Amino acid sequence: MKSIPEINGLPFLGNFLEYRRNKISFLSSLRDTNDDQVWFRLGSHPLLLITNPEDIHWVEAKNAKNYVKATNLRELVGDGILMSEGEKWRKQRRLIQPTFHQGTILKMVDAMNRRIAGFIDELNHEIVLKGDGVIDLGFKLKKLVFEIVGEAVFGSEVGSQFDRLRESMEYINVFLTQRFHQLVTVPLYFPTPSNLKFQKAKRIIDQTIFDVILKKRAELDAGKENEDIITKMMIARDPETGESMSLHQLRDEVASMMLAGFETTGLLLPWILYLVSNNSEVQKDLHSEIDQVLGRRVPNGGDTFQLPFLNNVVDETLRLYPPVWAWTKRAIHSDELRGSSIKAGSILFISPYLVHRHPKIWESPNDFKPSRWTSELRERTKLSFFPFGMGPRTCVGKHLALMEVKLILIQFFQSFSVAPCGDLEVKPDFQVTLGMKESLRLKISRRRS
Repeated sequence: MKSIPEINGLPFLGNFLEYRRNKISFLSSLRDTNDDQVWFRLGSHPLLLITNPEDIHWVEAKNAKNYVKATNLRELVGDGILMSEGEKWRKQRRLIQPTFHQGTILKMVDAMNRRIAGFIDELNHEIVLKGDGVIDLGFKLKKLVFEIVGEAVFGSEVGSQFDRLRESMEYINVFLTQRFHQLVTVPLYFPTPSNLKFQKAKRIIDQTIFDVILKKRAELDAGKENEDIITKMMIARDPETGESMSLHQLRDEVASMMLAGFETTGLLLPWILYLVSNNSEVQKDLHSEIDQVLGRRVPNGGDTFQLPFLNNVVDETLRLYPPVWAWTKRAIHSDELRGSSIKAGSILFISPYLVHRHPKIWESPNDFKPSRWTSELRERTKLSFFPFGMGPRTCVGKHLALMEVKLILIQFFQSFSVAPCGDLEVKPDFQVTLGMKESLRLKISRRRS
């Protein structure tokens, strides 16, 4: 067996100070100088960083049963599909998977387009009012995604609750990130100011979810069966056991969908518009493709598959800024990775962000180049591009999220052009998810008909 290098650190602190100072700079330097396998330490916690796609494929796909999630997200989503393991996860996947079949997703397109049309009208109105066209798109995109996900999942109007739910999700994102990196973790039941604020944020989310669940249960009891995801999960039965979801299981699944569907999609769209606004040639090609295929026609679900350059733009943004930029896995039993011994209980650190920018895999890895996505590159990087995870734990809502993002982009670029604000400095914010430290402001202008 070959030995895995270990990075020396300070007593008690390990590499904590270097990591906290600049996570990505520190982790990238480990990736580039240690053959894609290296131990580092955050306080007393050793972590094994792996950035070789074959190693990650082994952990996430080929030997996935030996690795479980090692994260504190359970404090938000409970035993939802994001966090459950083993037979419980397989049962949940069987219950939820039909909800996200392509046919079901296509039925949601009209509702999505209706919301997007309202968003476009609002932007047109604001452009006239403001005069200079400089608009805070980050906030507006998050609200749009919240409304779309809210209608798809809840089947009801939740726009009025956007502010408090957004604030709650954003606080929990920061709280859980800080908690994961604490040298000494204070139990949640201890009444520190941050713990109390977390509990309050979680109660706001739970109240919203339970209110809708109880409303949908009453409608089902009255013989009304809606098309929203909560209703579909309520009536779903496990094909092997005939069991349905309990009330608390429904709560955990909806919380998981809020994190995966609202938070991540709401973060991806600003990155796409920011990158396009800074590349006039990409924006020109995007306009040209959309005009040629659709003109001013409202897109349907099938149209999203007829726009290869748009798909390249989305994938290139997912490569550079995957919404879930890293996660950890724990080995249940001892294992071997390319000749290296992995002990039972080892914590592995996996980051799409680091692999997607690996200089051994990608040419000009930090550049935004949608044209790189040739069929040859897609074949060569099948194991190196995994913004939605890999193997059996690939995000169940992937296709719904991509459909939503592409419909928004199509209608946006049918109507508008974007340009950067001269004073805008965008910095990534590496929390549980990968957002921007400041809300995105861009200069928007209406396109001529």
